Amino acid sequence: MVPAQRLAIIAALVAILTLFLTTNQAHAGEPPSPSPSDALSVTSPIAPTYRVFATRQGRVGRRTANGHVIKPRDRFVALPSWSVLSSRSGYEYQVRVTYRDRSVVLPVWDVGPWNTNDDYWSPNRRYGDLPPGLPMAQAAHQHGYNNGRDEFGRRIRQPTGIDIADGAFWDDLGMTNSDWVEVTFLWLGADPFVATGNQTAADRAVIEPDAIVVDDAAEGYAAIEGRNWQSANCGIGGSHAWSYDTPGATARSQHRAIWTPPLPGEGFYEALAFIPACGPTPTEHARYTVTHNGAVSEVVINQAAASGRWVSLGIFHMGPGSSVMLTNQTGSDGRAVHFDAIKWRLHNDVHPPDAAVVEAVLLPEGGIRVSWDGEDDVSGIASFDVQVRRLPDGDWIDWLTQTTEHEAVFVPPESGVYAFRARARDWTGKESLWPDQDDLQIATL
Repeated sequence: MVPAQRLAIIAALVAILTLFLTTNQAHAGEPPSPSPSDALSVTSPIAPTYRVFATRQGRVGRRTANGHVIKPRDRFVALPSWSVLSSRSGYEYQVRVTYRDRSVVLPVWDVGPWNTNDDYWSPNRRYGDLPPGLPMAQAAHQHGYNNGRDEFGRRIRQPTGIDIADGAFWDDLGMTNSDWVEVTFLWLGADPFVATGNQTAADRAVIEPDAIVVDDAAEGYAAIEGRNWQSANCGIGGSHAWSYDTPGATARSQHRAIWTPPLPGEGFYEALAFIPACGPTPTEHARYTVTHNGAVSEVVINQAAASGRWVSLGIFHMGPGSSVMLTNQTGSDGRAVHFDAIKWRLHNDVHPPDAAVVEAVLLPEGGIRVSWDGEDDVSGIASFDVQVRRLPDGDWIDWLTQTTEHEAVFVPPESGVYAFRARARDWTGKESLWPDQDDLQIATL
């Protein structure tokens, strides 16, 4: 790139960032937004916020960069720099992600997307010819920076600056597709969301008109075991029950409660527990048992991280007789287990799943190990189809159909370049379309 072209691109990027900051200042009743240099000052009491493009991260069962095994409906983010990776299950680096009228604080447990050395929030970022707050991937995708490629030479397909795990993406933020969000980098200053009082306890405790709620003192709730229950004056309905945790099960120390909702019929329901913001320090290992249509699922929730808000236990196929149970048996971390309201929300599965071949590796014996993955927003993925073709002019051929695996070895009949693509279907029968282009290509020896 010649110097004149680079200067033109930088000028355009600075103009875009300036326009965004100016637009934020125009909102009625809001204080003026700081300039990038002011917002990122190490002496500033307020953490900087930037608008970036967010995508959803699924890959349940895989490990993140800090060793965390990804769970269904998980809650964390990935940022494209190793410099802000929290320790395994740690909260040293956190961000606040805000989307429309929802906001959530999440730890940084993975590295990506696209790059691994793009600290775009830093005033002394690696890509010093880009303004703070502008991800290198966005500059590459929208303006041809670095010839439109990431640090590994891959062509960037989306201007992504953050990946958000499923639970936060779907449940906390209410997102259905990749979109622009506001990200506040909380290790760089105070949380402006709290400092300016933008959210109240009532906002976080919202109960939607279509939700079914069973409080801890209402019909459908039963304390089925335990002595000397404690109470605190906050939560849904103005109070809630709690008990100190225990590692064992004695008649005196064990406490259990069950919530049984009056569901009108079968369907996919999301169960959410409200974690009140008063009383003794909440446990990090609250064990909820969800009974749904003859099956039982155990969900472990960090109540301390969810204090003052609803936290999702997951989406399940439920009907009459379904329930949620909570016990104070945690393995004991010396904290309290809080028993408040549970709510259920019906989810209509209207979107087909997403799927893609994500990796192809040549094996020493000559085969190709191919991996694929996908996500579905409600019912989950039931099976995948995978096709292959030989380039440049071979037809697409069905290789695997209705497989539940995520990996297999393809043995090419002859040397050449092979392309792969995948699709998926969910448990309601909805099927994704085949992509127009291949997901990836690999050349055999």
